[in-house]
Amino acid sequence: MLERIIVLVGVVAIVVLAVLAARRWNRRRVSGVLRQVPDWQVLGAEPDGRRTVIAFSTPSCAACHVAQSPAIELARAALADVGVRRIDVDTAQQPEAVRAFGILTVPSTVVIAAAGMRVVAVNQGFTASTRLVEQLQAN
Repeated sequence: MLERIIVLVGVVAIVVLAVLAARRWNRRRVSGVLRQVPDWQVLGAEPDGRRTVIAFSTPSCAACHVAQSPAIELARAALADVGVRRIDVDTAQQPEAVRAFGILTVPSTVVIAAAGMRVVAVNQGFTASTRLVEQLQAN
């Protein structure tokens, strides 16, 4: 019985360490993206003075179309007075953009400041409209 407990504790410790290492790696990746000037060339666009949300998805991503897309539109509607630009990126068609912004999963969103020279946030996975509004207002 004691051996089983020791093995279980060992397995739990390994899993916890793996999760912590993955989180740290992701934070370092995201902080690198936050320090860079956004790569507009990989998006095929130029800054236009509006705050920008880049929505990363795939055609088969249900969460992207059912949850994330409406959340982005709610955030855009909430900030209609300042104008929010939306750029959609199909991750399968634009792998350079995925690499440039450090995207690991879909749905993901990237928020860029109005001047277009600073990444405000990188959100891996679904992000609620309230959070997007906060990030867009942080410009």
